[in-house]
Amino acid sequence: MNLPRVLSLLLLMMLTVALAFGQQKTLVRLEQADKLKPAQYEGKVVQMLSGSVIFRHQSTQMYCDSAYFFDDENRLIAFGNIHINDRDSLHIFGKVLKYDGNTGIAEVLEDVKLQDRKMTLTTNHLIYNLKTRVGNYYSGGKIIDQENTLTSKVGYYYSRTRTLFFQKNVKLVNPQYTMNSDTLIYNTATGTTQFHGPTTIVSKENSIYCEKGWYNTRTDISSYYQGTKLTNPSQSLIADSLYYDRKHRYGKAFRNIQMHDSTENISIFGNYGEYYETNGLSFFRDSAYAILVDEEQDSLFMHGELLKIYLDSNQKAQDFYATEKVLVFKSDLQAKCDTLHYDFADSTLYFKSRPIIWGSKSQISGKKIRAQMKNGTLDVLFVDTNAFILQLDTMEYYNQVSGRNITAYFKEGTMDVALVNGNSQTIYFVKEEDGTLVGVNIANSSDLRVNFNQKGVESLTYLNKPKANLNPVDKLSKRALYLKGFKDYEYWRPKTRYEIFNWEPAKSELPSVGKG
Repeated sequence: MNLPRVLSLLLLMMLTVALAFGQQKTLVRLEQADKLKPAQYEGKVVQMLSGSVIFRHQSTQMYCDSAYFFDDENRLIAFGNIHINDRDSLHIFGKVLKYDGNTGIAEVLEDVKLQDRKMTLTTNHLIYNLKTRVGNYYSGGKIIDQENTLTSKVGYYYSRTRTLFFQKNVKLVNPQYTMNSDTLIYNTATGTTQFHGPTTIVSKENSIYCEKGWYNTRTDISSYYQGTKLTNPSQSLIADSLYYDRKHRYGKAFRNIQMHDSTENISIFGNYGEYYETNGLSFFRDSAYAILVDEEQDSLFMHGELLKIYLDSNQKAQDFYATEKVLVFKSDLQAKCDTLHYDFADSTLYFKSRPIIWGSKSQISGKKIRAQMKNGTLDVLFVDTNAFILQLDTMEYYNQVSGRNITAYFKEGTMDVALVNGNSQTIYFVKEEDGTLVGVNIANSSDLRVNFNQKGVESLTYLNKPKANLNPVDKLSKRALYLKGFKDYEYWRPKTRYEIFNWEPAKSELPSVGKG
């Protein structure tokens, strides 16, 4: 005997029997009716029932006022006060019912209402399969549960998983927000919504747009992908993806982030960001940079390893901070430091921790520097403690000014006047009108006024107890041509907006003095 062949035949027989049992029809049974009589309907002789009519099919009961029962076809058409009770866990109401016991499909029409333990669905035309426990509508419907109201043109209800699938003109209304989408999946057990296609979520605080994502309507935690954009009256945020906790008013953004503040005209970019709405703080990392947009198309570009922006209770920008490897570029202003603060109220930039500023031909350094802007252009510069200005007069010589504090005034982005307060010292290379070098003026004074022109230093005015000497250059040592604290950092100066990420460029040749 061929044992494998016998086993194969046995398995085939068992499968055939199983299929046969599975395909056996279960009959719709009449349980109750006040009146029963034969009647003609749809060209057939059927049973006409009326008065408190009850049918049963397996574990489902169907109630109505009257019905035509096609008992030989195992189907019925019922009218008036339709009620389908499926396992006491789902109830369907309506005015007309067409039910086929062979397929388990119930078609309910007019003022249809489907209820389970979590939600209520209303529509005018519902098809519900009692075998698969799946329902659908195609002419508009509404879902109401404890948290939300959902409407759509097309909808599917999966009773086993308590999941609803909506398409076309989908709208979810929650006390906190309104969501509009093309396609939406909602689970009434978990309160989680998944959306596909163009979707907007609008609340009194903000508006969110995306093309894919999910939202837990019970925890108010959500995540958005593809074309994500969040906007409020003052700011807009674009990112590849966004995580948002509405209850705690906290968000995280990932990759290709663009945040723009329309009131202060600042844009911030990066690949990672966090937002604390309660504290009015957003910060950005990973290739982060900011642009202070200038109407004259001469914007200020700033980079730092960490960028922060603080907002007031009205979501208006108050302060901006950049920390760690900060570089700044504007056509008439470049800077390098470890901490930068911009105060939007008075358009002032604060440079701290080893700040260096370059403007035109000048390099300015000190312990702290404050730059006041006017109409997007540098207006006044305050240098606090160990203030130093140097200008490259030729390829070989530097005009230099140092003092305790310096206040520099600018005209059209170029240094015009510098007032030096306390321990002022200067090295100034004096020239004839034709450019012939006369000598070097080495002087010190308590206070000093320096006037500049397009070529550099124009004149020096010593205001208190000056000591000055004009010396031939060739009579002085090379070291004597540099003030204490002289350092030329031109090689650190960003030459274009794209160099704000280049913290340590290759060091060029420098004079032997001043190094280090």
